Amino acid sequence: MLATITAISGLVGLIASLVFVAVQTRAVSEQVRTANNLNGTNALDICLSSVREIYFKMLEFPGTRRYFYEGVPCPIDEVERERVLLIAEALADVLEEGLVATRRIPGTESFEDWRDCSRFMRDHSPTIRELMSEHPLWWRELRALG
Repeated sequence: MLATITAISGLVGLIASLVFVAVQTRAVSEQVRTANNLNGTNALDICLSSVREIYFKMLEFPGTRRYFYEGVPCPIDEVERERVLLIAEALADVLEEGLVATRRIPGTESFEDWRDCSRFMRDHSPTIRELMSEHPLWWRELRALG
């Protein structure tokens, strides 16, 4: 009789331990999911800040925006060409970072928006497309956009 009571007590203790472990595992899983979302949101925030910095740089040099939004080819003038190429490279880097970040955030609503914006920039900037063709391995996500 004592052996039966001891066995039942041990079994109840085991079941209670398993339930406790399951609850803890679910809590840790939720914490990891929350941390991943926060990290992804932070990464996207950094990308948006970088885009703003690039726009401020465009403000310093009126006329550069057209090379990224209006399909105007990269200028021939050496100084202006260098400026536009540097802005294009920085913009492509930020677009790539944003594509990677939004793809890694589970269930993000920003993925479609960022993808559409990135596709628009790529498609409306001969300079970005030129850089992508010169360096095919640098911006894989941007290149892979349909």
